[in-house]
Parts: sequence; C-alpha cells; structure tokens
Amino acid sequence: MENANAEPVKIQAWQRTYFLDIKESKTGSKYLIFTESKKNKEGKFDRQRIMIFKDDLQAVVDALKKVAPDLGVTL
Repeated sequence: MENANAEPVKIQAWQRTYFLDIKESKTGSKYLIFTESKKNKEGKFDRQRIMIFKDDLQAVVDALKKVAPDLGVTL
C-alpha cells in the first residue's frame, strides 16, 4: 500500500482528531482511510479506522446525505 498523490486532510475536533487519507493498494485500487484518533486515560492514542474503496464511496456519500438532516446538518 502506498500513499496516493492527495494531501491528507486533518480535522481537529474537540477531543478527537480525524484524518482522511487516500491510499492505493498493490493492485492499483484507490481507497479512503477515515481515521479517528482520541487520547485515552493512559495518555496514549486510540485509533479507529474505516476503509472505503473508490467503488463504494458514492453509496457512502449518499447515505451521509440521507442521515445528515437528522443531525441538523445540510450536506
């Protein structure tokens, strides 16, 4: 796996940091890594990651648009 050409995006939230990174698999398929990083009680960082492949991204975006109004957000 290698970094794709896109710059990573960092989102600093209250007690969390989110990262959006574009990666490329060995077979050349690009995918998005969405990482949440949060400091735990021991002072270390816990990370949760979601991989979304290029072919699935539109379905994820459509789903976010569908649920966003329930959170009071317009996408």
